[in-house]
Formats: sequence, structure tokens, C-alpha cells
Amino acid sequence: MRLIQMYLSDLKELLAAKEFGSVKTALKELSPVDLVDGWGHFTREERGVLFRLMPRQRALQLFEELDPVHEEELLTALKDQDVEDLVADLDPAETGRLLRELPKKTVRQLEAIVKKSSAAGRAAEVASYPEDSVGSLMRTRYVTLSARRTCREALSRISVSTRLRFIENTFLETLFVLDEAERLVGTVTLKKLVVAPADMPVSELMESNPRLLLPDADQEEGAKLFQHYHLSCCAVVDRERRLLGVVIDRDMDEVTAEETEEDIAKMAGTRAEDMDATTALESARLRLPWLAVTCVGQLLVSLVIHRFEATLSKLVALATFMPLIAAMGGNVGSQSAIMVVRSLAAGALGPKDRARTVLRDLRVGGLLGLLYSAAMVLAAHAFYGNRFGWDFSWVIGLGTLTSMTIAATLGAFVPFLFEKLGIDPATATGPLVTTLTDLISTASYLGFATLLLMR
Repeated sequence: MRLIQMYLSDLKELLAAKEFGSVKTALKELSPVDLVDGWGHFTREERGVLFRLMPRQRALQLFEELDPVHEEELLTALKDQDVEDLVADLDPAETGRLLRELPKKTVRQLEAIVKKSSAAGRAAEVASYPEDSVGSLMRTRYVTLSARRTCREALSRISVSTRLRFIENTFLETLFVLDEAERLVGTVTLKKLVVAPADMPVSELMESNPRLLLPDADQEEGAKLFQHYHLSCCAVVDRERRLLGVVIDRDMDEVTAEETEEDIAKMAGTRAEDMDATTALESARLRLPWLAVTCVGQLLVSLVIHRFEATLSKLVALATFMPLIAAMGGNVGSQSAIMVVRSLAAGALGPKDRARTVLRDLRVGGLLGLLYSAAMVLAAHAFYGNRFGWDFSWVIGLGTLTSMTIAATLGAFVPFLFEKLGIDPATATGPLVTTLTDLISTASYLGFATLLLMR
């Protein structure tokens, strides 16, 4: 943002004075990404002028980096010919995304222009895939090679088939090798092709078993594939293995970031949309259902406390440690749940790992419980040892041990249970683990107190 701040006032002054030659010169010093950072500081008219003054490739890069709101604004501000030129330069996949995301009125205007483009069919195809599918992410500008060609012939094809004006959004890092029936048979990286012997057949150089994705696969499934195999790209093919497009790691990184944001929001008992809520009423509406779950759970905890009212009335000191015991259990349960949900989302836990994971967290909860229960025994004896003796301290220790052990076990077990039932673990695990931990820790704590202190 610092770089655009250096140019911001100068650009606005030059635009006001209509010194467009000087504006062009200044824009050469700025990366389109830097200009995006300061885009909100320009008026609608200034944005249109800046876009038209930029070199064609830089304008294209700027457009692809803008938010959908600003993309729509530009499309409505530009002349039809300018929009037609822009659409001609865009990857059909990017045009498909616009057709899916922009408001209907703007889409209708854009469709009329897109139909004039030779890539209209491919853009419409990409737009037809669901928003959360791999097909909606794929890029359709790439280079294909014949398996029968030599490396020299392959390099010649790359030079002939790739137009300089499309170089910024043409994927060249990996090349896709097709057979005579246009089916994908392998991939080869450009750097291997450059250094390989000129007369070596492409078929000898290529990777013959590349990872593949179907266009209707879920984006989260694709992200897991990229993470597991450390892929930089992956071909998208149909059922007959015909190449449709390519998805790259940068796009999948965005999917992973969005999924992580969504999971964090769910674990907090809300949704990612709440982070973008514009009004207090909207934010409250999004949080209401999950807080209701917590409210019902705490009412059950209150019922448990009510059942042990006689014990509490005779030994009010027990109430001193109730929040602490519940909080220690809640924290260790949430930690276990978050780690398991994250591992499930990343595809790191298979069916055979589940029992082992639950038993591991049972042991973790027990070890932590022993450590903290010993500390609680000493603290309770320091506070109330003179009045109630060691029995009171042992109750506090047992309550802490039970709470932390059961909470850690539940935190690991509940996500697996929800996944088995077809419920998103990230959505429901947090509220349920918290509620069950509070119920069990309170009931066990007061139960131990009744058995050991009310004799």
C-alpha cells in the first residue's frame, strides 16, 4: 500500500488536469496489484480513465485482481468495444466466473458481448459448473502436445500456438500430452522440455500417470489432493479422459483459505458470512441458532446444579471451583476438537486412524488431568484445608481429572460421530462438546462431593 500512497495524490492531480500522457507514464511505474490497493481512493470516472490508459496486458491483470463490485463497475462504465476487447483477452474461465457472480442485469449485457467472442462456448461451459466445483476454477488457456512429437517440435509448437497478448493468463509451466484421440496421456514441465535432447520423443519425457480431477468434483476435494501430493497444477478431464482445463495451486490455496475461514467461524459457533455482516441485525441473525444450542445446554447444566442444591447449600465453598473445573474441561475439549476437525478437513485421518486418535486424546486428557488435578488439590487445601481437610481437596482434584479426561475424549470422538452421520463436524462439534463437557464435569464434580463430603 505504501507505493500507491506515493503516487496517489500525483495521479489524482494529473487526472484533474487531464494530463493523460503524464498519467500513462506514472502507470508504467506502478504494478497493477499496487494500483488495486489504492483503487478505492479514486472516483468512478477516474477509475474508468485509469483503466483505459493502461497498457492492454496490465489492464487485464488489474481487472482480474479487482473485487467483483469494482469489476461490475468497470464493465458498466466502459464502452461496448472496450468490454469486447477485455473479454477477448480474458481466459474463458474468468469470463465464466463473471457470468456466474455478477448481478443479472450486468450478466445479460455481458452475455450479448461474450457471444461475439470465439471463446463464448467455453465461457458458458465454465459458468455452468456449480460455484463450489473444480470446473468453476479451471483455466482453459494451456498448451497441448502430441506424444509422437520430439522435444524440438514441441518447443516449436509452443512458440507458434502461444500469442504474446495472452501470455499473462496462459498456463505454460506444465504442458499436456494427448494421444490421437485427444485423450490425456501425460504431462511434461516446460523446464524439462527446454533442457531435454532435441530429438527425444515427448512420450519418453512425460509423466504418464498424472493426477486428475473431474469438473464436477468438490473444490475441497481438489484442495485435499493438492495438499496431499504437493501439486502445482492438476488437469481437469471428462469421463473419457478428454482434457477440459487445468487448475493451479494458487487457486487451490484460495479454496483452502476460504475453507479454513469457514471452519474457524463454525468452530466459533457462527458462519464465515458473519464476518462480512453489514448490520447488527444481520450479525445477530447469523449467530442466533448456534447460541441457542449453547443456551439449551447451559439450562441442562443449571438443572444438574439444581439437583445437587442440598450439597451446595451445606458446602458453599464447592461453588468456588465450579467455573475453573468447567473451563479446564472446556478448553482441553475444544483443543482436541479443533485438531481433529482440522485433520479431517485436510484428509489426514483415514478410517483406521479414528480409534487410535480417540485413545490418544483419552491418554492426553488423562495426563493433563493428573497434572492439573494435583495442582488443584494443593490449591484447594491451601484455601480450605483448615476448615474441611483433605477430603475437600480430593473432590476438587477428582473433578478436574474427570472433566479434562472426558472432555479431551469427547473432543476427539464427536467430530468422527458427526462425519459418520453426514453432519459437518466443524459446524456442530464446538457447541456440543462445550455443552457435554459442562454437563459431565458439573455432574461428576458435585457427585464426588456428595459421596465424599456429605457422609
